[in-house]
Amino acid sequence: MQTVVGNDKQQMRKNVRRSLLPLFFHMSDQTESVAKASREALLVAAKLLKWKRLKHLTRTQQTGRIGECLLVQDRSRVEEYLSQSLPYLKDAQVTLREAALKFIGLAARHLGDESEEKLSEICNALQLLEKDAELSVSSLAAQTMLTLRSPREQPTSGWTLWALCCWPCKAGQK
Repeated sequence: MQTVVGNDKQQMRKNVRRSLLPLFFHMSDQTESVAKASREALLVAAKLLKWKRLKHLTRTQQTGRIGECLLVQDRSRVEEYLSQSLPYLKDAQVTLREAALKFIGLAARHLGDESEEKLSEICNALQLLEKDAELSVSSLAAQTMLTLRSPREQPTSGWTLWALCCWPCKAGQK
């Protein structure tokens, strides 16, 4: 891999960034060997991109936080991530549909106001899932639709969340 990277590092990083979301979703695959291989590949990708936070979250199997990490690490790719998520809403595996739904709910909060067309596309896809035979999927789709239709707020920065969470602890340690 290092030889390939050395030849065309920029193109390789671009390809690796494109593979992050599918690898993340397949960490939820029902076939354990696929989930494990995806986790290992995501770890290699994080090392290649030098994304320490993603590497830590993957290594410690904090799957629930990896989606947010991807969005924060590369904010310019939110619409692309959402487009990549849509086919997973039709996947035969419930776990992959759920992973895509959770990520879409998270990613939609990072969309700018100019992304109304993308938001409409997502809502159309979610409407179909509200009738999914799997109750967990249909409930999650309905919940995500409610979130998307409510007035959107800009995501709070991690620094602000840290300050709200940890400041009283630090202040009491004077």
